[in-house]
Amino acid sequence: MIRVTALYPNTPGSRFDWKYYMDSHCPMAKAELAPLGLTDMKVDRVLSGGMGDPPAFHAIASLTFGSMAEFQNAMQTAAPKLLADIPNYTDVSLQLQVSEAAL
Repeated sequence: MIRVTALYPNTPGSRFDWKYYMDSHCPMAKAELAPLGLTDMKVDRVLSGGMGDPPAFHAIASLTFGSMAEFQNAMQTAAPKLLADIPNYTDVSLQLQVSEAAL
């Protein structure tokens, strides 16, 4: 199982529109990626960096695919549309991490 983690850094002065992200971007991502192998999607709204520190990220999304081939195909097919939507909800650079789920 492949887990893709999308991280949106909380940089000073950055913008993140939660309403747009949850009401528009996430449903679009599910609709685009589910036929291409997405099996699960979770979103965390980061509240704190711990011990009262400001959060390092606005949001962390976790997307699960059955295999690396499914993920790569999904990115080739859907990434242009999904990436083009990012400026509608944030001005930060998306960070992606691709992992093999170990537990």
